[in-house]
Amino acid sequence: MRATVVVLVLAMYSCGHAFAGTEEEAVTKVLQAYEEAWSRHDAHAVAGFYYEPAMRVARGGPVVRPRRADQEAFFSGFLRGLVGRGYARSAWERLEVRLLDAETAIASGVTGRYRSDGGILERVAVTYGLRKTDEGWRIFLSATHAPDTALRFR
Repeated sequence: MRATVVVLVLAMYSCGHAFAGTEEEAVTKVLQAYEEAWSRHDAHAVAGFYYEPAMRVARGGPVVRPRRADQEAFFSGFLRGLVGRGYARSAWERLEVRLLDAETAIASGVTGRYRSDGGILERVAVTYGLRKTDEGWRIFLSATHAPDTALRFR
């Protein structure tokens, strides 16, 4: 009997880790696709990754955007400004994801923003809060900060 209980506990523990790994991979894929939308300069697609409502925290403080249309309007102007500075594409240099529960994740990493000649325009760190919805993982919180302050989970 004791051996059966031990086996069941170990199996449940392993399944929990497998589930967490699978969901962490799903979040990572969503954030990779998010960077690809940035690289296409597609504000509509970028906004589609956001939960309603969502909060963005930057130097100016927190801003809540109630709808994806509000996100799209913001990102349209933001992308236009980046492109005006020479922005061509983005790529994750480092990204870490931690599942907090079955429906909530936190991710933090450093992304490089590149010019069309391949040179680095800038490096920024971003930390996200994500929620699992019927549409998949969506960002409900984003905070942009210095690359040396990106979170490390392991």
